[in-house]
Amino acid sequence: MTTSYKIGVIGAGNIGTAMAALVSQSGADVWLTARGARLGQITQDGVHLDDRGTVISARPKTCDHLKAPMDALFVCVKSQSLASALHLNRAAITPDTLVIPMVNGLPFWFYADETGLGAVPLLDPDGDLARILTPQQVLGAVLLMTVQMDDAGLAKSSNTPTLSLGAVCEGVDADKVGQLISLLNCGGVRTEFDRDIRQKVLVKLLANFATNPLSALTGAMLDELGQTPALRDISTALADEFRDWASSEGYELPPNAWLVDLLIDAGAFPTSMLQDALAGKPLELDAICLAPMELAKAKGTPMPTLGGLLDLLNTATSLPARKAQVPDMIQTLRLSQTA
Repeated sequence: MTTSYKIGVIGAGNIGTAMAALVSQSGADVWLTARGARLGQITQDGVHLDDRGTVISARPKTCDHLKAPMDALFVCVKSQSLASALHLNRAAITPDTLVIPMVNGLPFWFYADETGLGAVPLLDPDGDLARILTPQQVLGAVLLMTVQMDDAGLAKSSNTPTLSLGAVCEGVDADKVGQLISLLNCGGVRTEFDRDIRQKVLVKLLANFATNPLSALTGAMLDELGQTPALRDISTALADEFRDWASSEGYELPPNAWLVDLLIDAGAFPTSMLQDALAGKPLELDAICLAPMELAKAKGTPMPTLGGLLDLLNTATSLPARKAQVPDMIQTLRLSQTA
């Protein structure tokens, strides 16, 4: 089925590549942005996703930035790059464009209502996102999909792509959202509308908060965090701190038994923050760690384990050197919990 529905995907990393490959199967008019060598690669070869053994290949239209309005826009960049990505692609955004930020961590829209996008510490300090977007056009998103990309640009996923979308305030056009969800399901992205998207966001963030910074510090895979007693203790301590803050906001999150099972079931998979550490890229600390930490501090629910971990990350040397220091780092983190 071919439609005139225009879907833009900003960013051709792991998630952007996977989304572009999948939604191209829906028949929508798909545009994918990239830069430098990656733009040349996808322009010449298209995008490829190994979806649990089945390779999906597609040739979305490619460009370094979008120059025409889109019906829906998936923004697949790190949260610290969100404002600059939207500025670069402003021509794609009209009042009728649905904008779906596919970011990890606490989203900038978490406190949005009908009057505005609200404010979360560190995530939109200059108000750029609030000036570009209206709360009625933003859809919160939680994607459950493990994706890695090899040097040849092949994205690989080991689980069914499942996407929850939700309005961040009242007044979103239900018909437009329904049309988008139908296209996503046609493309192989199992998509549902969630009326409590913030709860879903916090459940995913609980797992990211408890694993991403620890994996970036130690180099441990997800199953190692769940199976190694010392690492598991730190991970669940981080989860406890996050859960305490979420509770102060009125949200009940899954227990540590759920988290440990999730980590073990994930297998030898690197978190997104570990992938960035290995690639020498900036870590997504603001949205995953620092924003929740600031909010928790204001609520009187401190996060000493996270604070100790971030201190180690700020002073540590390269990741290979850090791996040799894991026992000492674990001891330091244990002391931080009791300080």
